Amino acid sequence: MAALIGLFSEKPVDSRTDAEIREQIVAEIDQQSWGPRVSTDVVVTNGVVVLKGAITDERERAALRVVAENVPGVKDVYDRRVRSRRNKLL
Repeated sequence: MAALIGLFSEKPVDSRTDAEIREQIVAEIDQQSWGPRVSTDVVVTNGVVVLKGAITDERERAALRVVAENVPGVKDVYDRRVRSRRNKLL
């Protein structure tokens, strides 16, 4: 009986908390030289990732989406980041 209870109480392999998912996405962003660490916020609710903030290059948008989509436990990714222009010195 104890073994049976143990089986039901174990967390499924692909089941991760929102905090664990967010932590892995942020860690991956931090490891990338191109990663927009300061300008991107990652919110995870029930496995759904929402990326918020600003980007200066559309390649960042695609790359961050791929980062988020490849984290185990992610069900969907919504990109709410806006394009901003870099200030150029004249």
